[in-house]
Amino acid sequence: MMERFIDQTVEPEAPLPWLWRILMAVEAWSRPVWGWGVLVTCMLLPLLPATALRAHRRLDLDTFQSTLEVAGPLAVAAVWLLWGWRRQERRHFGWLAVAGALLIGVVALSQLLLGWIPGPRAIWQAIQSGGWIDLLFASRDAWMRAFIRFALWQQGVASGGAAQDNLVFAAFASAIFWILGLLTGWLARAVRQGFAAAAPSLWLLGAILLYSNGGRYLLLTGLVLMLALHILLEQGVLMNRWQQLDLDYSPGLLTDRFLAVVSAGAIVLTLAAVMPNLYIEPLVMRYYEILAPVHRAMEETGERLFPELRGVSRLRGGSGSGMPNEFLLQGGPNQGTTVVMRVRTDEAPATYQMPFDEMVAPPGHYMRGGTLTVYDGHGWRNPSDVTQQDVPANRRWDGASPWGRKPVVQSVIMEVSTSTLYAAPEPVEVSTDTRLAMRSDDDQVTLYAREPSYTVVSLVPALDESMLRALPSWVGVGEVATESGVPLPEAMALHLSLPETVTERTRELAAQLVTGQETAYDKALAIEQYLRQYTYDLEVSEPPEDIADVADYFLFELQRGYCDYYATAFVVLARLAGLPTRFATGFAVGQWNPVDGVWVITESEAHSWPEVYFPEAGWVAFEPTAGRASLVRTALPQTSRSTSPPPIVPAAAAERQEPKWNWQQLVWLVLLLGLIWAAVLAWQWWRRRREDPWHAVLQWGSRVGRPMDAGETVLEYGEGLAGYVVQHPSKTPDAGRIAAREIQAVSVEVNRVHYGRVDERSSAKRALEEHWRRLRSYLPLVRFHR
Repeated sequence: MMERFIDQTVEPEAPLPWLWRILMAVEAWSRPVWGWGVLVTCMLLPLLPATALRAHRRLDLDTFQSTLEVAGPLAVAAVWLLWGWRRQERRHFGWLAVAGALLIGVVALSQLLLGWIPGPRAIWQAIQSGGWIDLLFASRDAWMRAFIRFALWQQGVASGGAAQDNLVFAAFASAIFWILGLLTGWLARAVRQGFAAAAPSLWLLGAILLYSNGGRYLLLTGLVLMLALHILLEQGVLMNRWQQLDLDYSPGLLTDRFLAVVSAGAIVLTLAAVMPNLYIEPLVMRYYEILAPVHRAMEETGERLFPELRGVSRLRGGSGSGMPNEFLLQGGPNQGTTVVMRVRTDEAPATYQMPFDEMVAPPGHYMRGGTLTVYDGHGWRNPSDVTQQDVPANRRWDGASPWGRKPVVQSVIMEVSTSTLYAAPEPVEVSTDTRLAMRSDDDQVTLYAREPSYTVVSLVPALDESMLRALPSWVGVGEVATESGVPLPEAMALHLSLPETVTERTRELAAQLVTGQETAYDKALAIEQYLRQYTYDLEVSEPPEDIADVADYFLFELQRGYCDYYATAFVVLARLAGLPTRFATGFAVGQWNPVDGVWVITESEAHSWPEVYFPEAGWVAFEPTAGRASLVRTALPQTSRSTSPPPIVPAAAAERQEPKWNWQQLVWLVLLLGLIWAAVLAWQWWRRRREDPWHAVLQWGSRVGRPMDAGETVLEYGEGLAGYVVQHPSKTPDAGRIAAREIQAVSVEVNRVHYGRVDERSSAKRALEEHWRRLRSYLPLVRFHR
């Protein structure tokens, strides 16, 4: 038995393969000072803004997209290489290193964009054939082609608008991402704070997402990378400090910190999911008003430089993308082919047509986003007393059932980011929680909600021309009703107001158009038919600055234009004729897709039109724009003056449900936590700059039970307090031992500052600050047993 035990020897471990040992040695030699995790995280952060351009859906960069995505990570690597990949001490990143980083960027990015440096194959062929001149000419030609494209682009910008050139855009964008990578790498090395290093990348990412219609997952990825970088950098600083102080530490501390941060992140995400959306309307609207000029200037500049890069911004108050600029006359409408929404309706096609059995399109409806009523001669706005109310999902807010209307259920899938809900007029129920803005009970402004898909129920007019002609007319507010007229509600008098800029010839034209028209509908129809004689033109220039009234300018001088001009002129003429009218904005019906059975609405369908308020029937749309088809008015077979509309079909579930997650809540919550964190750090920094190290040591000693005696000197008290700390066991022995050592060092330096040689006091002050910095971080860890 003993022999068997003796014979059992432990065999030595087999040596590792030589290639593996070489790889391990190379990895150990090249390992960055803060570890590979920090470097990789720093390289991923500037990659996010470039990746966000893929979610923009407005610009196809083709091969240039890869250049944008590698620019930031390469810049981070360049900073670390120039600063010293493996150096631990902090050194100033001087001007020579900055110049080197920029030079590397010029060479690397120009090669990625132009390919002017010949590859190994071309060089080998030149060696064999001696064709070095050809290589030089090829490099020269690559630069010449780039210079020509930049020159043509610059000429286009100078002349008012450049043609889209993806090379020029990629050059500017890659330069921005390179600088972003330089900032990220420099902040990570110099400041050693993950939040500070990630701030530039996250700011640019947020700016790109603000003008995009997708990619919200990138924001969450950026926040995760920021937390990871902060943990890794802080852990590296602590490990270096422990090594300098010859302290043992457990490598498992990093795992514990990660678990703690993951738990805290889970709590934050849970709170963000359940917290209500803190939306203070006056503050938000004021913010939009302040930012509107900047936003408008950015859009105009961006369209002049890169016309295909128009974004989808929430700063328009929910108007979506492609809406007319400022609703009127600021350089023409933005037209595009980008899909804005897809709409499916419960009005099923009735027939099929040969030869391919395609479905005949059901009735299309204008998708209204908002209404405006105050005209000042130049544009449109709403009064300041617009009221808002929160309406729960699937609850009807309009209790009345107006005569002459039919219910229509629409399932809408938005392809752009907007806070406005679009629907056929008049919406009365939505499948999501909604904020309803109204001027009065029967005067909707718009619906607000952050939903990419929703179902909406609307009561659309179902009246033919004979029924509209049979409606009574309006008489003045408060007047006695007659057989042919009813008093106008007081809240609707706003829709008859006009500014003093309305000219006399406009008033005469309105009177001329409605002369001899017996009914309110005939008056509106006469105005509509007159305006449809004007030429529809999308290329009209901006009105001169001295124009006092746009309607007059359109009617008598310009006599051509797009929907904003037509709708504005109609409203002015109709109000002069005594018809309460408002300005509506949104989108036309779009194109019918028989395969999917949906209406596809693009930016080119952005539209504005007038709506006239009739007794009993409510708001009815008109189409004065010559570029649009005339509205077809059809009544339901059962509709009569004595019948009510059929009951509303309950709102069906949207095809694509919005997840419960609210990204805006997360953003605002993270921003709030960041502001609190920054305020705490600022307060701590201010307090530390003002505190006296020795006075702080005296206060701490008094709190722990060892005050300074009357006859003790500075050195005696330092030695006594250090002995007191060592003699009384604490919960963290290492912290107590280090604190005792630093207390003695602080007392020595304080003594040198006050009683030492004059030429040594400056160095004593620096040493005092260093010892106090270390002591201050360990004092909170010392906990005496009571």
